[in-house]
Amino acid sequence: MVAALVALALAGPSFSVNVACVGNSITEGYGIWGDKKYPDHLQEMLGRDYTVTNFGVSSMTFAGEKIKGGDNNFSYWKTDKFKAALASSPNIVVIELGTNDSKYFMANDDSQGIYNFNYGQCEKSQLYTDYEALIDTFAHLESAPEIFATLQPYSNNLEWAIMDTAIVNQINPIIKETAIKKGVNIIDLHTLFQTPAWFLNDSVHPNATGAQELAKIVNKYITLAKPNLTEEQAVLKVQGEGYGFHWYKDDKLIEGANEATFSPTEKGKYKALVKVENDNDSWLLSNEIEVTKLNGGTTKIAPKRNKKAQPKLRKLHHKVDAKGRRAD
Repeated sequence: MVAALVALALAGPSFSVNVACVGNSITEGYGIWGDKKYPDHLQEMLGRDYTVTNFGVSSMTFAGEKIKGGDNNFSYWKTDKFKAALASSPNIVVIELGTNDSKYFMANDDSQGIYNFNYGQCEKSQLYTDYEALIDTFAHLESAPEIFATLQPYSNNLEWAIMDTAIVNQINPIIKETAIKKGVNIIDLHTLFQTPAWFLNDSVHPNATGAQELAKIVNKYITLAKPNLTEEQAVLKVQGEGYGFHWYKDDKLIEGANEATFSPTEKGKYKALVKVENDNDSWLLSNEIEVTKLNGGTTKIAPKRNKKAQPKLRKLHHKVDAKGRRAD
């Protein structure tokens, strides 16, 4: 019995934090088939309390199954890995998609031998809608996972119609704006993953060293202490340093609320998305505070319900009978 108890203790906790690494070929590990991929390194860094699964599929976009040009055969939504990621009941989801969506903004020029099958086939507005739907699909799972949206890393391959100018000017702004709207964490892979020595010769995919470095970046923000939100005298405040702020009430972005403090005028659940470093565009979501009482004269007091008015009774100076007739 003692031996069994010791073995059980050594086995560690029965609950494991499920991490779903959703993505394209950068996540899948294109070109480094015999080496560890970034999710493999992430598993080692996070340790045995976590279970990291690679749900990456090469060539995939976050654009939906239907686009302007018809069927989107390169949609991540159509893949078995997407279905498996949803079925894994993830506690954390890292979304690394968008590099292939940059092809929608690469003009076709046959004279330069550009292999381009996506240009003009998708409206930009649809990309906003589809990325938001992707976040919502994971957020609405019963496991309610913490979501990390990644700004796509540097990529530059003219033959594949993947240009960094499209990633910087089109794709990453879509990802950032949508992630802020939905209130999810953001990891700025573009700023943090640009070192040439980390790439294969195609200037798109991480090499064996790059896969490890990419995992270090993701691991850092998964394990970094989240911004701490406190409440003092009816004022909510983000403790510590922050380089940008967005506030939310009941999971809805509050337009114009971009300071370190916020004074609620309504009851509800509040949280803040905080830019955690000055040298890159990574943002982390704070804890949540439920405001149940408003001070400073802003408390809404329900008006008292008026009783139904009763007619005034006139005092009689004479006798009446049972039918109310005068008796004297």
